[in-house]
Amino acid sequence: MKNILYLSVILFFLFTACEDPIDVNLDEAPALLVVDAWLNDIEDRDQVIKLNYSHSYFDSLEYVSPDAAIVTVTTGDGTVYDFQKTGDDGTFSMPATAEWLQEPVGQSYTLNIEIGEDSYTATTEKYRVPQIDSIKQEERIGEVFTDDGIYCNFFATDLPGLGDTYWVKTYKNGEYLNRASEINIAFDAGFNAGGEVDNLVFIQPIQELNNPVDENFAPIPYEPGDEIRVELHSISNAAFFYMEVLRDQLLNSSNSIFAEPQANTTGNISSSNGEVVLGFFNVASVASMTETIR
Repeated sequence: MKNILYLSVILFFLFTACEDPIDVNLDEAPALLVVDAWLNDIEDRDQVIKLNYSHSYFDSLEYVSPDAAIVTVTTGDGTVYDFQKTGDDGTFSMPATAEWLQEPVGQSYTLNIEIGEDSYTATTEKYRVPQIDSIKQEERIGEVFTDDGIYCNFFATDLPGLGDTYWVKTYKNGEYLNRASEINIAFDAGFNAGGEVDNLVFIQPIQELNNPVDENFAPIPYEPGDEIRVELHSISNAAFFYMEVLRDQLLNSSNSIFAEPQANTTGNISSSNGEVVLGFFNVASVASMTETIR
């Protein structure tokens, strides 16, 4: 009995010692330009580019945007689209135009940003995208780990030829599902380049990710009358790998003791002054489908 008591006391002190708070002091990091430039050819959607500066890890201040910047996108045939500053939060936008939408698959685009004497550039191409065939609504009752209700799967077939990459975006009642665990990207019809699942229907886990999830990654059912919109965006291979790293970084805290140190995710944007630039530039072809839950 005494041995059990002594062991209990030792375990108590061991576990309480593990709960002591640790103050971490980090060096101040230089502010880096962050460019959010994910453009598309959706007919009724304004095109938006956001510019902000990063701040230190423990800094809770609002993001700071450049005081003045010139932002343009130039196509391979020399057409220049000007993005105008539309707010104090670093937003630059261009209204949806028929001319922009007519740019064909294969067209190249160059982003150019001028801030004072410094310039920032990136180049990308508009890639192809398959059509969405259907959205299946299914009532599920009595399944393990899921609440009873209506769940959806979208169906689309990857285009023939290895190397197509996509970002699947889902909206519930007009609200984009933007949790880190809801980031849904595909290499051909699967998760990664090694899958070699070319010209097939997207695999079921990718189909299933058009259902919202809670903070514990459990799927949330739709209700009758809800609206679901699924958008399939074409992205470059570089954009796919960027999103893959970014998603892993955002989900890193869920790895508990196996979590890796956080690090900035660099994209495809270069600077004239040699400084690191964060963010990415992509122009997507988009296929979409909207349905009301019955």
